[in-house]
Amino acid sequence: MNKKWILGLGLGVGGLLLVGGGLVATGYWADRQMDGAGVATLMKSQERSLKTAELNARFPFHPPDVGKVLKLDEARLEAYLAVREATLPAYDVLQKESLEYVEKHGKDLTGGTRSAKLRAAGASMRMLGKAQASLLLNLEARGMSPQEFGRLSALVYPEPVAAPDAGVSTVSQPSDPANIALLEEQLAAIAPQLEDPKLSEAERLQLEQRRAGLRKYITQLEAASGKDVKDANASLLKKHAARITKAANPTFDQLLSKPLMVGGTAGLPTP
Repeated sequence: MNKKWILGLGLGVGGLLLVGGGLVATGYWADRQMDGAGVATLMKSQERSLKTAELNARFPFHPPDVGKVLKLDEARLEAYLAVREATLPAYDVLQKESLEYVEKHGKDLTGGTRSAKLRAAGASMRMLGKAQASLLLNLEARGMSPQEFGRLSALVYPEPVAAPDAGVSTVSQPSDPANIALLEEQLAAIAPQLEDPKLSEAERLQLEQRRAGLRKYITQLEAASGKDVKDANASLLKKHAARITKAANPTFDQLLSKPLMVGGTAGLPTP
């Protein structure tokens, strides 16, 4: 058993209680098992849901069209990193408190009793709530919506792409980098051919026309693939690489920022 287990339990059990009609419908017994703060804890989660919706409305984020690459703006990237940096201390407290809870109550939780799980859910939701409230506060201070924060997280800290299964064909677009690279190889091969003194005028003209056509097609494919945007993004990410590396934390995103992206709420169902 570890701190990730206790935090996951808080989201899971808390969500089940809400889906079932809330703690009132479950009974005051459940509220007592959550240290007498179950209802208050769930109300706090709803306050964070409302705050999330408010920030998304106050600071609207307009993502690029489907298939287009999000272009990084340096000012927004700096604001994004400032939010992460300001929230990381709250996340550190969350880690410390969750570990302490597991160390103190681990034996009780191993038994899997309903009371132990409810107490763990209450503790987990309160610990998560404090850290998530800090994130919302820092987002508001920087004029950033949870939606924008989430999209920037996906761009700055992309999740690894799973390799395709062996033997399974993949659909390739003309603008894929591998296809553009093949065209560039064909383009490069034309130059030495044009240096051949034995070429007839008709052959030379044909090669020059093919070279011009390849150059134009490659330019079009690069624009379609967003290469210019990707190159500009890569340059900005490299410039701020030290801060990006220091603020990296996949669990931070999993527990705090990603739940805010679920339907514009704090990651819990509405009672």
